[in-house]
Amino acid sequence: MNFILLTQYDGKIVGPFAKLLGILMNGIYDAISSMGIPNIGLAIILFTIIVNILLIPLTVMQQKNMKLNAVVNPELQKIQSKYKGKRDQASMEKQQKETQMIYDKYGYNPTSGCLPTLVQFPIMLALYRVIYQIPGYVTGIKDQLQEIATIALTQNDFASKIADLANANAMNPEKYAFDGSTPESVNYIIDLFYKFDKTEWASFSDLFPSIADQIRPLYENILDMNSFLGGINLTEAPGFKLSIALLIPFLAWFTQWLNIKVSQAGQNTNTNPDDPTAATMKSMNTFMPLMSAFFCITFPAGLGIYWIASAVVRTVIQVCVNKYFDMIGVDSIIEKNIEKQNKKRAKQGLPEINADGSYVHGNSNMNSAVNTEKRERIIPVIEKNTSDSSAYYNKTYDKGSIAARARMVQDFNDKEKK
Repeated sequence: MNFILLTQYDGKIVGPFAKLLGILMNGIYDAISSMGIPNIGLAIILFTIIVNILLIPLTVMQQKNMKLNAVVNPELQKIQSKYKGKRDQASMEKQQKETQMIYDKYGYNPTSGCLPTLVQFPIMLALYRVIYQIPGYVTGIKDQLQEIATIALTQNDFASKIADLANANAMNPEKYAFDGSTPESVNYIIDLFYKFDKTEWASFSDLFPSIADQIRPLYENILDMNSFLGGINLTEAPGFKLSIALLIPFLAWFTQWLNIKVSQAGQNTNTNPDDPTAATMKSMNTFMPLMSAFFCITFPAGLGIYWIASAVVRTVIQVCVNKYFDMIGVDSIIEKNIEKQNKKRAKQGLPEINADGSYVHGNSNMNSAVNTEKRERIIPVIEKNTSDSSAYYNKTYDKGSIAARARMVQDFNDKEKK
C-alpha cells in the first residue's frame, strides 16, 4: 500500500467505498466519452454532483441538528454559567440532571451531529482516492496508458533510461520496479505516465525516438482528456507560478467560505465567549477555507476541481435545505423529535416526556388507595400552578410555539424557586 500511487486503493475500510465510487466515475466517463466529450474535468464535476445528491439525507440530518443547536445552546450556556466554578459532586450532578432535562425537552441527542460526519468520513477519503488515482478506476484512461507502457517496454534499457523522469515525479526507481516483469510493475509505469506533463512527454520521446511517432497520438489524447478550461492540466499542482491554474486555490477558498456562511445562515451567533466549543468552531470556520486553498495549490488540479465543485453543489443543496427547515419551523422539528422519543420510551416501558423535559407519570399511582390522600393534597397545588403558569404564559409568551412553552415552564419554575 502506497499513498502516492494512482493504482486502486485496497484498504479494508476505505477501499470498498473507493471501488464503488470508482465504478460510478468509470460509468460517468464512459457516458460522456460516448457523447464525444472524453474529459476528466467534466467527469469529476458530474461525479461530484451525483455523490453530493446521494448524500442529501446526511445534509438534512446535519442541518436539523444545527437548527436544534440554535435553540438548545442558549439554555445550555445558562446552565454552564449557573454552575461555573462549581466542582463539588452535588453541583455536578445537578448540572448533569438539568442538562439532560434540556435535551429531553427538545428531543435532542447531543451525539446525533457526529453520525453524519462519521458516515461521510470514509466516503470523503474514498472520493479523494478515486479523484487522485483516476487510472486505477477509469478503464478508458488506464487502457491508453497501458498501451503506451506496452510499446515502451519493448525498448532496451527502458527502466534505467526513465530513472530521471521517475525521480522528478517522486517515484524512486530503487523503490518502484519499472521493468514490467509483474502486473504491479506495469501499474507503476502507468502511475508514472499519468503524472507526465507535455514537457516530460517530450523528454520521454527524446529518450526513445524509435517509438516517438507511435506514442505521440496516445499521450496527446491523454493530455487533452486532462486539460480543463484550455490551460489547466489536471495532473499538475497549480503551485505558486502565475497562471490560470491559480484560479483553483482561490475558488477553493471562496467556495468553502461561502458554503460555511450558507450552512450557518439563521443560526445563533451570540455564543458565550467562554465556551471553548464556540471558540474552536470559529477558528475552524476561518482555518478550513484557507487549508482548502493550500491543498489545492500543492495537490493535482483535479483534486481542486473536485473541491470547488463539491463546495458549490453543497451550497446549492444547503440553500434548499435551509428554505425547507425555515418553512416547517423549528417547533415542528422539536414536536417530531419528542414524538419519536416518546414512542421509543413507550417500548422500553418508560414514562413519556413533557414539553418542559419532565416525565408524564401513569395513572396507576394516582388511582391507588395508598396515594388517595396524597392526591387530594397535590391536585389543588397542580391546579393553582397550572392557573398561574397559564396567566404567566399568556402575558409573556407567544401562543402556539412549542419552544416558547418549554422556555415559559423553565422560566416559571426558576421564578418559583426564587
